[in-house]
Formats: sequence, structure tokens, C-alpha cells
Amino acid sequence: MRILFLIVLFVSVVGCASAPEHRPGPFQAPVHRGLAEDSAVERPFLVEDPWEGFNRRMYHFNAQLDRYVYLPVVNVYEEILPDPVQQGVSNIFNNLKEISIFVNSVLQGKAKKASVSLGRFIFNTTIGVGGLFDVLGNGGIPQEQEDFGQTLGFWGAPAGPYLILPVFGPSNVRDTGGLAVDAVMNLNTADMFFDGMGWAARSTATTGVYSVKAVDARHQVKFRYYETGSPFEYQLVRFFSSKKRELDIHK
Repeated sequence: MRILFLIVLFVSVVGCASAPEHRPGPFQAPVHRGLAEDSAVERPFLVEDPWEGFNRRMYHFNAQLDRYVYLPVVNVYEEILPDPVQQGVSNIFNNLKEISIFVNSVLQGKAKKASVSLGRFIFNTTIGVGGLFDVLGNGGIPQEQEDFGQTLGFWGAPAGPYLILPVFGPSNVRDTGGLAVDAVMNLNTADMFFDGMGWAARSTATTGVYSVKAVDARHQVKFRYYETGSPFEYQLVRFFSSKKRELDIHK
């Protein structure tokens, strides 16, 4: 036994002496600022973000604006108005969106979605008292989600680089253009209610309506900046928002 112990001890000492010393190389954090166009490697978790510096600053700006301006107004709005009134306001603005949803569904050749959107608009505008009540939504027919950015994507337009917009938040070059087209359709729809007014009254009423619309839009979004608990919130938001848009286009 003593001889066996000495042999094991000798082998251990020789092995330790001959093993090379471990020297870790310099740490390099993975930084991604754009995808190589000719790359054949699949990168499912990466998003093209060549303007990351600008986007991060805009993300922080939106967070500060949200915290010190937007959310305080939304909180007052939620404190003053009862829940049924808040829901009614949301229903009205969601009902006005049916026009652009219908048009984009038609442009994509999605007949079922187009018929659902048109039916929702007709029933909710008439039976739902101008959209105050979501009649079909309560009956199990929810609102479809189609916009001009999805229409462009459906017909093969590339998303382009990731882009953080002021107030609106995560987007890309394609969807930014689509947002402008949808805004025109929605504005023209709402302006019809003020055609009989004078210029000053119409401007005041329009400004008031769109102010309430902006507050309601934030009221409907439950996301809060820097409350994910992750030190990589920017990357998470970038990934999930981009992937969601991809899924929306193929629905």
C-alpha cells in the first residue's frame, strides 16, 4: 500500500508540473452594429442597429419624457375619469382605427380580416353609439391589427435598420413611413366630425381630440421604461419589438 501511495503521489506531482498555466485572453463583449449582407450565418437574436448610439439616447429621452411628462398626465386622466368612461374613450379611438385596418387588409388581400374590420366598424358605429361600446369585441370578435408598415412588409419591403422614434418608441425605417400613411388615414377620418365648424373652433376641437387620443394611447400601453428588471432592457426591447413585427406581417 505504501508503494502504491508513493506511485500515485509521484504521478500527481509530475502531472501538475507539466500542465500549462491557464492564461485567459482579453475579454471582448459582443457588440453588434449591423449585419453583413452576404453573411450565411443565421443570427436569430440579432437586429440590424447601425444607429445604436442615437437609438440609445432617444430611448433614454423617451423614458425621461414618459416619467416626468406623459405618465403624470395619464395618471391624472385615470384618476379623474371612471373606468367605464376610460374604456368608452378607448373604444371610440379604436373604432376609428378600423378604417386604416380595413384598407391595409384589402391591400394585403386578406379578405377575412377586411370583412371583420368592416363589420366591426359598422356595428360598433351604429349599435355601439359611435364606437362608445365595442359590441363585436364583447361578442368575441376582437379587433385585427394591420397597418401600412405591415402592408409594405407583406409585399416584400425590407424592414431596414432599427430606429427609436421620439414618443412612439421602437420602429424601423419601413414602419416609420407606414406610420405616416396610417396617421393620414386616421386624421382624415376624425376630421369629418368637425367639418361644420368655423376654422378657430375646428382647430381647437381637433387639438383637444388629438390630445385626448395621445393620452388614451399611452393609457392603453402598460409598458413602463426601466421596469423590466434587466440591465439589458434596450436589447430586450429591440429584439422583442422587431420579432413581433415579423410575426405580425406573417399572420
